[in-house]
Amino acid sequence: MFTVPKSLAALLSVCSMVGPLSANTYMPGLTAIGQEFAVSEVATYQTLSGYLMTFALSSLFVGAVSDSIGRRAVMIGGMLFYALSCAICALSPSFEVFLGGRICMGIFASAGTVLAMAITRDLFEGQQAQEMTSLIAIIFALAPAFAPIIGGWLVLLWGWRSVFYFLAFFAFSMAVVCFFFLKETHPKSLRTTFHVFPLIRHYAHAMTNKAFAAGVVCNGFVFMGSILFSAGAPDYVENIMQMGVTDFGYLMLPLIGFSVLGSLICTKLTSKFGDVKTVNSQIIVMYIAGIIGVVLNYVFEVSYPLCLFAVIAYSVAMSVVRPILTVFNLDYFPENRGMAASIQQFFQTSAFAFCAAFWVPIVMGSAWKYDAVLLLCGVIVSVCWWIVLKTRDQCLPPKK
Repeated sequence: MFTVPKSLAALLSVCSMVGPLSANTYMPGLTAIGQEFAVSEVATYQTLSGYLMTFALSSLFVGAVSDSIGRRAVMIGGMLFYALSCAICALSPSFEVFLGGRICMGIFASAGTVLAMAITRDLFEGQQAQEMTSLIAIIFALAPAFAPIIGGWLVLLWGWRSVFYFLAFFAFSMAVVCFFFLKETHPKSLRTTFHVFPLIRHYAHAMTNKAFAAGVVCNGFVFMGSILFSAGAPDYVENIMQMGVTDFGYLMLPLIGFSVLGSLICTKLTSKFGDVKTVNSQIIVMYIAGIIGVVLNYVFEVSYPLCLFAVIAYSVAMSVVRPILTVFNLDYFPENRGMAASIQQFFQTSAFAFCAAFWVPIVMGSAWKYDAVLLLCGVIVSVCWWIVLKTRDQCLPPKK
């Protein structure tokens, strides 16, 4: 039974939805965007990678800004400027203006995702922090599941620009909700002055903490294995599954449904087996899923839905592991959790950007190649987790 406020979890998770909504909702409209602006498919994908790169970079600063002026102001401001960026995309007369709007969306979308984690660690410790993170993950998971479905129908009924009107309305609504219901969780007595160059030095110093560095890299690769299928959704749905623009749900709903299952059982598993044994068991699941997936799709060339076996199993394991890693990673810097959350989000979003820019062109059209990347991610996760376990005790701050 969850002991943390579900209303707060709902508010934070809906705010954190902005990131995946921005990435996934407009994907069914990529072809239409390319046709209207007379640009190539490669150029339209630049609007995704451009968004993701600026999202990742801004993630490094938004947490530190909130450490300086407070979480609430940054959350509300981020939502308002994000809504304005969506309006620029919706009204764009040229591809260059549209690309600029997408880059602006990336700058401000990071506020919801980063600050949801920082606020969680401001308010909760230990088991309750894991519970809150799991609840956020459950609701957050709805975004990539329904985003391309909603986007597909919006594109079909009213054209691709309607997607950005929808996103603008969503963000503006969340800014209003946060104004009335989100309380400040980072008091003035704990705030630090924001300076860019000292901040960069702090980030560099933070990455010398071996357990933290290994933990955020581990979290990035855990996320990479599953998010590859979102980054490559147009290819996987249309070329591998042989379905249409309104059929993205056949891919996303099973993945997200099982991700929610993983988030639901995370707290139960950690209560029974502890954090370390739980993560160890799920890494084994990642290995097994990758191996079986490659065999099924390369040797037997199975069709839908068996072709999704590996990523479904991996997604369950990912959703169990990530809340544990998130809590671990934010424990090393109790007075700068915004900074720690920013670095963690940077690696997570960079994983998505890397998938869009690097992995998708390599695996395109071959289901077994997608699953081979899953297996590779499992291997890297196991190495990073081993480093975390070896170095965590000496890297934690002294207990007061």
